[in-house]
Amino acid sequence: MATMDKRDRKKRMKELEKEIKRDYEGELTKLSFTQGRILIKLLDRETGSISYDIVKEFRGGFTAWFFQGIAKMFDYDLKSEYDPEGDDKIIEEVVKQVEQGNL
Repeated sequence: MATMDKRDRKKRMKELEKEIKRDYEGELTKLSFTQGRILIKLLDRETGSISYDIVKEFRGGFTAWFFQGIAKMFDYDLKSEYDPEGDDKIIEEVVKQVEQGNL
């Protein structure tokens, strides 16, 4: 996508967004509060970028700011970072067990 011009990139992003919504929106809306928090942490773990930065890159700064505001109303934080040695140690242990095929 880096080689696309701005118009083509925007068009492709809209196509991808529709595809993602079609494939995952139903499952994502059914997540519990805790599952939503874990998803935000796992996005950081897998991409190396916090959710806020991902939204900012693909949807723009205003949208990222708006989503962060909504998230804060529900006690979420799109700027939270994954900490496998600290707060997220249990999540890290579970992920490793899944990756090893033990769960």
